Amino acid sequence: MMTVATTLAVLLCTSTILSSTCSSTSTTGHAGLADLPPLLEFANGTAVSTLGALAQRKEEIKALLTQYFYGEFPTHVPPLTGVRLVSSVLTHDGGVNDSFVELSYATPTARPTRVVVEVLRPVRHCTAVKPCPVFMTQTNHRRWAVAGVLRGYVGVVYPGADSNDQTDGFRLAYPAATWGLIARRAWLGSRVIDFVASALPEGNASQIVVTGHSRNGKQSMILAAWDERITAVISSSSGVPAMSNYRFSSAYTFSESPSSGWPSPPDNLNCSCVRDKHDPRPKDPRCCWWLPSLVDLEGKENTIPIDSHGLLALIAPRFFASETAHNDPCETSFAVERAYVAAKKVYAFLNATDKLHVVWRQGQHHGFELIENYFDLFDTALGRGRLSPKDFPEVLLHTFDWAAWNATTPYQPPPPATAARRERIEYGLGRTSSLPAVAWSPGGEYGLLYFEYIQDMLREGTSLYGVDPDTHVAHMAINFGAYVHGNIYWDTKQMSPGDNKSHPAIVYLHPYSYQGGYVEDYPHSSEPLYSALARAGYVVLAYNQAAFGLRIDDKRHFYDRAANAEWSLLGRLVADVSSAVGAIASNQTGDHPDGIPLSDMYGGRRYPTVDPSRVYVAGYSLGGIVALYAAALDARIAGVACVAGITPLRNASLDRTTGSHARLYEWHALQPRLGWFVTHHADGTGDDGDGGGDVGSDGSSHSFSSSASFASSSSPDGVDGAGGGARAPVLSSFPYDYDDLLREMSPRPALVVAPQRDRTANVHALNALLSRVEGELPALTVERPDEVNILNDAMVAIVTQWAQQQQQQQQS
Repeated sequence: MMTVATTLAVLLCTSTILSSTCSSTSTTGHAGLADLPPLLEFANGTAVSTLGALAQRKEEIKALLTQYFYGEFPTHVPPLTGVRLVSSVLTHDGGVNDSFVELSYATPTARPTRVVVEVLRPVRHCTAVKPCPVFMTQTNHRRWAVAGVLRGYVGVVYPGADSNDQTDGFRLAYPAATWGLIARRAWLGSRVIDFVASALPEGNASQIVVTGHSRNGKQSMILAAWDERITAVISSSSGVPAMSNYRFSSAYTFSESPSSGWPSPPDNLNCSCVRDKHDPRPKDPRCCWWLPSLVDLEGKENTIPIDSHGLLALIAPRFFASETAHNDPCETSFAVERAYVAAKKVYAFLNATDKLHVVWRQGQHHGFELIENYFDLFDTALGRGRLSPKDFPEVLLHTFDWAAWNATTPYQPPPPATAARRERIEYGLGRTSSLPAVAWSPGGEYGLLYFEYIQDMLREGTSLYGVDPDTHVAHMAINFGAYVHGNIYWDTKQMSPGDNKSHPAIVYLHPYSYQGGYVEDYPHSSEPLYSALARAGYVVLAYNQAAFGLRIDDKRHFYDRAANAEWSLLGRLVADVSSAVGAIASNQTGDHPDGIPLSDMYGGRRYPTVDPSRVYVAGYSLGGIVALYAAALDARIAGVACVAGITPLRNASLDRTTGSHARLYEWHALQPRLGWFVTHHADGTGDDGDGGGDVGSDGSSHSFSSSASFASSSSPDGVDGAGGGARAPVLSSFPYDYDDLLREMSPRPALVVAPQRDRTANVHALNALLSRVEGELPALTVERPDEVNILNDAMVAIVTQWAQQQQQQQQS
């Protein structure tokens, strides 16, 4: 086992990662990966095959995490030189001793650096002869330590929290350290372990467990990764860069990104964390949670040769559990599960899969923490009580086994190229044409009884009806179609339900935001797009798409349901758009057999009258894809805006860096039929749809790899499903691309916004695809902003200006 001095004083490798500490590797292999970099593979692509190699890989991961996220720790570990009892009391029954202890450390400063910790000790059960396991947490989770005492733990509460941060003495003592605030608090935790190991005989130093919530969960993971004296750790909604990772939890998911979550700097420091040209203060990690350079990676997260899932490799094979809420705005469940699945390979390599767990809870970030369950997990890790790992079965919300789907799904050949365009498009979605029409209905009273709780949990407001005092935008809760929850928005200064006018409407579709659907938890614009569209003169309907927000369980067994045997999740999302169009265009008229009309609710309130001939659809990222399909297949839709949503279907040349195809057919289980056409060629290249090899924007060839298994293929290019028989579909034979969707919806107006630095798109190929149809379709507007994939003010302005132009053209 490495010593604390070794684990907490790891020297940074050189910029090329060539030091003996990290082995002879380079950072270029994993930089640019759309998926999480493999943990059992060095950064140069060399596989880890021995325990010695894994130890080297761990040192490389440490160096990369230090370089990109956390900053350097001090190379000097100060010895503990003094332990002074500040106060000590017994509970009324004499069962628990509650003491505050001052710890002194010999730092390079003239005077010792001191911190005060609280120790809660069950007097009768924990003695020097029979020590108890030690539960560590931070000041604002003190009550968790009280719960731990009742479970037979010695509680150690250390001052590494917002409410009680005593790390400043160490910051001043080690000015050369570049560590951010969170890493500094983790290092403080390790110094407190020095006290536990040397001066707390009632605590078993070989059984130390730690947890914390949110940013304290972040530091708990870093502490356990760097200090091997930790036996078990639980991440409680830790977010990024910890249990959640930047590749799958960034701006395009409405979640925390490299520019999010920066605290205000200390008053005594003249520095900042933000990249603001109007802020003259120097950028300094002492003011930041993380290295300030991390902000510069906004929208370029895939260029980092590691992600925070590397912490799990450092913790392995010790016990680790992630506890995450379905609708946590600080931690998207998809990113958490991707990290967990990646870490399983390390734990399997070490024969320790029973020590890795992911636990889900209902609700959002606060208020639903399962504290007793935390101690059940800790007891299991320490072999206490009757619980065992099998009592915590694995539940995966998002992981889709495409190979298993393929093995049980008969292959369906695509329609010929001569087939009608609509038929070819419907092939990609499944049985769209056979869907029965779902009549508009408000969903009845039953669906509205619990909306106020839902509204609050999803950050949509705290009432079924309300008006934003700043924007004057009203919202009204609605339940429509197949029990879909949403809100209707309109600008009360421009329109009202009784103004005897018919207004245009927009159905707004959100991105890959599993945690909250269309609500932006970490906005990059001054106003949400749905609100800006309302203020642009539209009645806007926004809702949580299937598998997102409260509908997060819709995906888990989607392809196991009898009704979905020939359908796709993407097809379901498109069908919901049709229901939404019917709902908002109905103007609350007609029969409502399953409940009372919305016009009878909210004290007679209703939304402004909508012109059924002017219902548009707008979407961002995933929402943009769904919007294009919906507009192509539903003639009622007057026009469409697709923002940062598409990359060519017939071009896989940059899939390694964009994840474009895997994101659709496997990662998000949206369009599994596409997987039949994602092929492997003998030369290692894919198919770009032009009959040649893959060529990127720089003219070089690119290899394409996918995590799907093609081992059972009966031909080099084919895949076999339940139907059997050899076939060799190639990507160029996929029956359509996004230009076909645009043609199918023509001559109705369409806006496609293609950011030129979008890491999720093959921008070169997309520009070529759009150029082919720009001159052909006069109602098509293509905008190519020099932006990364972020819904910022500039992107919002492009959409709202286009929307206003549609109104002006209608009026003229």
